Amino acid sequence: MTTELIDAAKTEGVRHTAGQSRSPMAKLGKRLLTALPLILLGIWTFVPFIVAISVSFKSKIETFANLGLRPQDPSIAAYQEVLTDPNFLSAFANSAIVGAGVAVLTVIIGLPAAYAFARFKFRGRHLLLLFTLLPRLVPSIGILVPIYRLAVATNMLDRRISLIFVYAGTLVPLAVWLMVGFFQQIPREIEEAADVDGANLWARLRYIVMPLAAPALITIAVLAFREAWNEFTLVLVLTTTPATRTLPFALFKMGQSEGISNFPAEAAFAVLTVLPFILVYTRIERYVVAGLTSGSGK
Repeated sequence: MTTELIDAAKTEGVRHTAGQSRSPMAKLGKRLLTALPLILLGIWTFVPFIVAISVSFKSKIETFANLGLRPQDPSIAAYQEVLTDPNFLSAFANSAIVGAGVAVLTVIIGLPAAYAFARFKFRGRHLLLLFTLLPRLVPSIGILVPIYRLAVATNMLDRRISLIFVYAGTLVPLAVWLMVGFFQQIPREIEEAADVDGANLWARLRYIVMPLAAPALITIAVLAFREAWNEFTLVLVLTTTPATRTLPFALFKMGQSEGISNFPAEAAFAVLTVLPFILVYTRIERYVVAGLTSGSGK
């Protein structure tokens, strides 16, 4: 019996030693498998942005003569041209107003709906939650004609409020699904204790649930703002004048209005469109990550 135990210990020691010898290579392989997709994603994301920055500092002639990333004679003329363009300033203000309105309206509508799905038990709850995703499954081009006819019938064409309502309507299903997972992570005992102390439903929602759900609410607001900031198709259908058009449509019109493409100005326009959102996102990125991962453990 003793001999068998000694042999078993030796065998286990050999396996342990072999495992240790393979562990550095295994760790390296895992790191490569993890890093490679991230590297490819980084290249896919940053290379176009870097090219746009490079072109924005070139002249029209140098754009075609110098294909490298480093401008031979850097100039901010393209940025000056864009920043002094009234269409850019108007479109920037419209994008900011529409984006903020969509973010607020999406949170206001999605918050009570998600709380009801997470806390209340009623017949058909899961089926109804599934049906809330149907608007997200329909391509935006498939709803253009009905939305346009509805806007014309209600005299809401070419108004920023119309863009806010339509964008929020398409984003509320996503907001509900994300917040349901977060609300399910909040212990019921906290709300039950507040209920014992006399807090009603709205008091619990305002003073307990909303502070605890701040990362999820910030995430929803950021996603809604980003969708409204980048939307082009619905702006094309619901707006008819520059007074209500947003940045993506203004950039499109800028490329169409020039007889010869003004690539430096278009690149500067694109950089100025993306840069504010990047600066804001870097300040709240930790809240967005927390909101996206909060419901994963349920």
